[in-house]
Amino acid sequence: MSLKEYIGEQFANPTGIGGNFSAKFMNVFNRGHYRAVKKFVCKDKGAKILDIGFGNGALIKKLSKTLDAKFYGIDISEDMVNKAKRENRDEVNTNKVILQQGEAENLPYNDDFFDTVYTVNTVYFWENADKVLDEIRRVLKDGGNFICTFYSKNYLDKLPYCDSGFAKYTPQQIRTMTRERGFHDVKVKILKDCKAYCLVGTKIEGE
Repeated sequence: MSLKEYIGEQFANPTGIGGNFSAKFMNVFNRGHYRAVKKFVCKDKGAKILDIGFGNGALIKKLSKTLDAKFYGIDISEDMVNKAKRENRDEVNTNKVILQQGEAENLPYNDDFFDTVYTVNTVYFWENADKVLDEIRRVLKDGGNFICTFYSKNYLDKLPYCDSGFAKYTPQQIRTMTRERGFHDVKVKILKDCKAYCLVGTKIEGE
């Protein structure tokens, strides 16, 4: 495996020392994405919020300190689950934060459960994007919102470690496939022009 392939693999499924480094790097690299999630996430008291692909749990830790909500998280990496549980130890011990290993294609939650589902820079690694979006819509409550931050295909094409293992999308493609899976009021916000974006959509039953 080449160095470029190794780096790309660590962003998809962080493990070991390389995984810890990539997670910390993304915490810095994604600060604008984190601010967008904080802006659009449900802030109602007692809200249930799901983070798909939480990495080392840094964003959950930030949000749980300021919101009176219950946080759930699912991540493909066992190493990241363990790391995030340590980082959020107090909240995990009081069941304010519940983290587990799993795949976005098969979310282990009941229908109509969450007020917000968000994900930061994971869309490239979904093996079946339609299935993930269907699962997200299933677990959202009527009126709940979905937040997806991502980097554009144009930008990722310039990064050498994104040559393989990344499904790259334009903002228009992300918006179209989200609408096609039944989300409403789908909007794409520019975080940094020609580089970073935030999609926000709503689940509305019966429409």
